[in-house]
Amino acid sequence: MKKFLLVILSSIMCLSLLAQEVEKNRLLVHDKMGDVKGYVLDRVDYIEFETVEGEVAANVEVLEVTLDKLLLSVQRTVSCQGFKLSCFPTVGISSYSDDVLASLVDKDSPNVYDKDFESAEMTGMVFDPNTEYSIVTVGIDMYGVLCDVRKVSFTTPSKPIVGNPYVEIEEIDVQRYQFTVGFKPNEDVLKYSVIAAEKGTLQQQYEMFAPMFGYANFGQMIEGWGVQFDVDTTFTWKQMNPATEYEVMVQAWDVDGTMAEHQVYNLSTQALGGEGTAEVSITLGDYVMADWGGEMLPSQFITFTPNDQASAYRMSVYLAENYDGEAEAIKADLCSEPPMPMTGWFQYETITTDYQINPNTECVAIAAAKNLNGEWGPVTELRFTTPAETVAAGMAPSKVIAKRKLSGKSLRQAGVLPVIKQQGQISLTAR
Repeated sequence: MKKFLLVILSSIMCLSLLAQEVEKNRLLVHDKMGDVKGYVLDRVDYIEFETVEGEVAANVEVLEVTLDKLLLSVQRTVSCQGFKLSCFPTVGISSYSDDVLASLVDKDSPNVYDKDFESAEMTGMVFDPNTEYSIVTVGIDMYGVLCDVRKVSFTTPSKPIVGNPYVEIEEIDVQRYQFTVGFKPNEDVLKYSVIAAEKGTLQQQYEMFAPMFGYANFGQMIEGWGVQFDVDTTFTWKQMNPATEYEVMVQAWDVDGTMAEHQVYNLSTQALGGEGTAEVSITLGDYVMADWGGEMLPSQFITFTPNDQASAYRMSVYLAENYDGEAEAIKADLCSEPPMPMTGWFQYETITTDYQINPNTECVAIAAAKNLNGEWGPVTELRFTTPAETVAAGMAPSKVIAKRKLSGKSLRQAGVLPVIKQQGQISLTAR
């Protein structure tokens, strides 16, 4: 103990000696969540370290679940002086660490409980039917420190469904870049929503974005993101990818407005390309002044043309000084699948687009395609140097994708950080 105190006090003294011009007068404690707790040094009497034996936790057991009532048993460990408790939709916290959960519960719940509960009713929550929730507790020790986290999940019961709400799904027309599907609800359907995406991606998007949008279950996402109807209809999804398996999902409600189980229909768009060697040719276009967000900048047009064996391809442009040092790694990254489904990762048809590049700059444009069997062909490289001056615009791009300012790294889509939607104040009442 004394050794630790000497280390802390010595550190404070060293800071004072090293910063004589600007005297340090605050002690700041940073935790892993980025929160900072500060103290005026003149008011700090002393700093000490203590040991708390064993876990400091409040273990939870769910005793009974209905749509309007939840009974719990909560038992503290020996070293647990009190605890805080919150309840969240499970999808909203599934990726969070214990440090994050402890902070969430602390901020979400003002109540500290200093006793065990054999049977307690939790109030203040509004539950959705057929939805998974998690009770999260964080134990508090004798010094008021947030300690161990415990989490237990439960699923709320479904509400009774009136009749048998069902939507008949019919594949009307499927092409390379679009498909049309027909929907026919039966007499037990009040309304229904439809949505389509690459197979498996909706579940990924649900797990990523449900906290941000406040969705507690999958049906709520279909309702929020889908298109809603209440009669027979057909719907066409456009700008889809060739040779790709899609899921069409339908969420129906019964005549009382109760959400039924969602339906899933699978289909695949028509294939593109062949089984031969897939390649992409690269052609330089005009070097002109172009509008980049209200600023006229030099812009090099480039055309990427896949051959008839290509089912999908990728392309990029690098400054030569950056490309030459890591060419093999860049090629490997080019010929790769996305870590998760991403719009724009692959291209499929001839594209003319422009890159903002300064005059007299050496660059390397690269592209590679894969065939119908998923086999990557050779990487096409085009090394060029932009002219000393731009010329008058002499071409209009046949198909322009998002413009991008050239840098040392390829453009990548940014992920979105989910934000937990916290519940209202809840409380426990002994039964």
